[in-house]
Amino acid sequence: MTSDVAVVIPARYAASRLPGKPLIPIAGKPMIQWVYERALQIRNVSQVIVATDDLRIADTVKQFGGVAIMTPENCANGSERVGIVAHLIDADIVVNLQGDEPLISPAAVTQAIMALQQNPALSVATLGFPLEDAFDWQNPAIVKVLVNCNMQAIYFSRAPIPHPRDDEFQPLPLLFRHIGVYVYRKNFLLQFLEWPEGVLEKVEKLEQLRIVERGFPIHVVLAESLSPGVDTPEDLPKVEELIKQRGQNG
Repeated sequence: MTSDVAVVIPARYAASRLPGKPLIPIAGKPMIQWVYERALQIRNVSQVIVATDDLRIADTVKQFGGVAIMTPENCANGSERVGIVAHLIDADIVVNLQGDEPLISPAAVTQAIMALQQNPALSVATLGFPLEDAFDWQNPAIVKVLVNCNMQAIYFSRAPIPHPRDDEFQPLPLLFRHIGVYVYRKNFLLQFLEWPEGVLEKVEKLEQLRIVERGFPIHVVLAESLSPGVDTPEDLPKVEELIKQRGQNG
């Protein structure tokens, strides 16, 4: 089964920890260009669009040949920004690809798209990578996801989960580091955005918990490599070095 697939990249200028983040140069290109070029490598995608609230970002995207759509400045989160664009485009599946993921694996996103295409019962999929380091497990900046034996998310948290009663941290086959990419059926995305903020979402500040709380399955696809995003100034040199090591040109 084939579907029209759109990748929408939410990119706002006024990030609290790193203002102007999408335009920060990394290895000779603005970060948003790295993300856009990675999105173009995802298989069977019909369109790639940057959803932004800032003309500087929109102009930069157009300068490198991309497509940008202006969205309101006061969107509550990235999914809401993606949803505004989803209303305007013709697509069966919409990928929410964060604008601070210049190393995202196109192959992994392709697998997540295929999961929805091959299973009509699924409405949303995301990515995970094995979590094997105790420091990462304890780090609230790294979101953890626990899955069941069917690779469906049980819970997402910034806290170190699950809590070992008797022992120190040990890697588990059902524990992953969450990679914040979401592949939605368009109609489910629009339905999700109509729901009020969830109780768990409000506590953890993780919008995907709104879906978990309402009992809908989120399928977790295992990525073959870790794709660290850019959340803080300290992440920039690490990501730039990885880009140079991998010899990535988009």
